[in-house]
Order: sequence, then structure tokens, then C-alpha cells
Amino acid sequence: MLEIQLDDGGVGGYPGDDYCSGSVMSERVSGLANSIYREFERLIHCYDEEVVKELMPLVVTVLENLDSVLTDNQEHEVELELLREDNEQLLTQYEREKALRKQAEEKFIEFEDALEQEKKELQIQVEHLEFQTRQLELKTKNYADQISRLEERESEMKKEYNTLHQRHTEMIQTYVEHIERSKMQQVVGNNQTEGSVPVR
Repeated sequence: MLEIQLDDGGVGGYPGDDYCSGSVMSERVSGLANSIYREFERLIHCYDEEVVKELMPLVVTVLENLDSVLTDNQEHEVELELLREDNEQLLTQYEREKALRKQAEEKFIEFEDALEQEKKELQIQVEHLEFQTRQLELKTKNYADQISRLEERESEMKKEYNTLHQRHTEMIQTYVEHIERSKMQQVVGNNQTEGSVPVR
């Protein structure tokens, strides 16, 4: 059975351990790991375990990094969605408070000939609404800045994922080419050996 030694000390066997014991991989990465495992098993069956011994830790590292990137990306997407919902609620509250402010100002104009005490109370209400409006504007700006930073981070994570995916693909391609060259060299060597045997 092919086994992989992980950085945390766990030993994973395919496919029974679902990529690795003690480490729950995402479904996407787990499927990719199982596909790679089957390819390794095929190569070991055709050649020997030594042909994948050096490549295996590199592939495990790439898969673990890929899983970490995907997990972080999912967490950031959840955080971003929560921030968007909060921002929408703040905008709704802002519009409500803005409407209340407008209403208070209209009442102020309508009752400016009323008693001085009522005018003072309305002025206090307007000032309170203005304070709340400034607070909401500041919160809205802060949330907008956070969303912008998270979107930039999401873009960076996608770039990192694409880089890791490309690196993984190049490694597999290089390895397959190496196996094919080794196979061809072995065939040529066998042919040369057979040609050099003297005929009795």
C-alpha cells in the first residue's frame, strides 16, 4: 500500500484514509489526491516504488498548500458575504435615518412660528439625527474599505491557487516525461544488449 508522510506526522494511505489520517481535506483536493494516488499506484506497479519516492513529498506539499489556500478562500468568501449583508443593513438604516432627518427639518420649517421650547426640542432632534448620520457614514466607509481589502485578498488567493495548480500540472507533466524517457532508454539498452550477444 502506498503511504505518504505528512508534515504533522500523520501517515496517509490511499484511498482508505481519505487522503490522510488526522487531516480532513476539502472534497475538491481529496478527489485530486485520489487521482494522483491511482496514477502513483499504476507507476509503482509498472516500475517500482522508488520512481515516485522523491516526487511524493513534493506532491503532498502542493496538495496541502492547495487545500489551505482553498480553505482560506472559502473563509474569506464567508466573511465577505457577512460584511456585504452588514453593509446593506447599514445603508438601509442610513436611508431611514436620512429620511427621519428630512422629516425633522420639514417639521422645523413648518413649526418655526411655534413655541420656542418646541423649536429647541426639534433642533436637538435634528442634531441627534445629524450625529447618527455621521456615525453611519463613518461605519459605511469603514465597511467599504474592509470589503475592498477582502476583495483584493480574494484576488490574491485566486492568483496563488492558479499558481499552485499550474505548478502541480507542470510537475506531473515533467514526471511523466521523465518516466517515458527512462522507459525508452531501458528499451534501447535492452536492444543493444541483445545485439551484442554472440551467436553460437
